[in-house]
Amino acid sequence: MFDGEDLVRLALRHQGEKYVLGARVHLANPDWTGPWDCAEFVSWCVFHAYKTLMAVRPPNAQRGESYSGWWYEDAVAQDLLLPVKQAIATPGAILIRKPGAFGMKVGHVAIACGDGTTIEARSARDGVLVVKDAAARPWSTGAFVPGVAYGMNDALPVVLAVPTDLLQLANPYRRGEDVAQVQTALKAAGVHPGAVDGIYGPATADAVAAFQALRGLVVDGVVGAETREALQL
Repeated sequence: MFDGEDLVRLALRHQGEKYVLGARVHLANPDWTGPWDCAEFVSWCVFHAYKTLMAVRPPNAQRGESYSGWWYEDAVAQDLLLPVKQAIATPGAILIRKPGAFGMKVGHVAIACGDGTTIEARSARDGVLVVKDAAARPWSTGAFVPGVAYGMNDALPVVLAVPTDLLQLANPYRRGEDVAQVQTALKAAGVHPGAVDGIYGPATADAVAAFQALRGLVVDGVVGAETREALQL
């Protein structure tokens, strides 16, 4: 019987490998060592840990590719959902942020290590690595792989605490001097968000995402601590 730890052990062996947003991975290749995209990394690990195709279109290891949106769609369609708090505490569970959620155009997929951390393909700067504080990040849902035995870490206290000071697309749009400062800093960095009007609309979010891509940061169009630092704010 497979267990969740099998997936974690396999994923951890790929720490330090390169990340490229949208990278296409040959899922059937057992010797692949990058570059990785977040969804492709998790689908490749699931396939080689369990011989199970997840979130792959077409469902063929030779020709298919993966996408964070398909991870969410398949988890919902196949009734594989886990509460986020439970997934964070379960080694080998999958954490999914669907595209468009929380004002972020780009989705994300990671593997829970069961100790509050994740192993994931994160950004061009970070590559594949273990990321702390999964409970402080926005996730749409957790999920599990069918046919796998999981053991939840009941001793891990999981308190979801997503930062509230993020600048991102919202309805209504966020407005204020802090937004204008971001827009000014983007222009100074050579990425033009349009008018410096203090409104965090789609043009500003797209400019933030472009800046993040240039700097090798997580490309989500959201101004958090890392992006603020890179903008020298």
